[in-house]
Amino acid sequence: KDLRKVAMAVECFHKASLIHDDIEDGDKERYGERTLHAEYGVPVALNVGDLLLGEGYRLLAEVDAPDAQKVGLLRAAAEGHRSLCIGQGSELTWMRSPKTLRVSEVLDIFRMKTSPAFEVALSLGAILAGCDEQVRAVLRQYSDSLGIAYQIRDDLEDLHLPGSDELFTGKRPSILPALAREAAACRPEVGGAPPVSSLQPPAFNSSEVEAAAWRLMEAYKSQAIGSLIALKNANLKGLLRRVIGKMFHDFEIMGCCNDPSSQRPPHHE
Repeated sequence: KDLRKVAMAVECFHKASLIHDDIEDGDKERYGERTLHAEYGVPVALNVGDLLLGEGYRLLAEVDAPDAQKVGLLRAAAEGHRSLCIGQGSELTWMRSPKTLRVSEVLDIFRMKTSPAFEVALSLGAILAGCDEQVRAVLRQYSDSLGIAYQIRDDLEDLHLPGSDELFTGKRPSILPALAREAAACRPEVGGAPPVSSLQPPAFNSSEVEAAAWRLMEAYKSQAIGSLIALKNANLKGLLRRVIGKMFHDFEIMGCCNDPSSQRPPHHE
């Protein structure tokens, strides 16, 4: 009964974030249908999102658990809620005055606006199960890498959809133009990257940039898998590997969890 309440709270938080994100980004479709604000207006959509947030916290408060554990659940949800808003705020600030971003800056936005959602979902279940701080630390590292990999994959999928030019026109931060500029800056024979103040994408080989994004995504997936080595519970290791396999349709990673330490993603200044 309590596990169902926690799972439903996670779903309430997630759907609230999607409703508010659609409003902030001006998106007209979600899951192949009109978004809530496009169908019923912004006031109704805002109210529904706020209601879902309140419902999520109500469900956590009603869990039959010791007070210290209940406080842990509420704190984890509140910290994740705050982190997501700060990450989204960074993106909204950028959208008010778009500028070129380095790869490291795009990854920081990805880390702030997406990773907390994974961490909250995992941490609430772990806290309810009575996990220790060592497990929480692993879940934070896992979520951090998984959130970045997920956002890179999102950019790669959008690259092959209609309207993919928006990835390069400053509508939202994307890893692809950042990688294109990085590649152009290293190739003076093509004129180098445009001035920092310019949002115009440099001349680049799209297949090379796509390949670079795939390599970066795979590096963060590997880091997420590598973080699981510190876990002692084999069932939990296997579960978290299956989460990655399902998300990325990569079932080769569902093997043994005691892999050697994974290669860390490249460092970007």
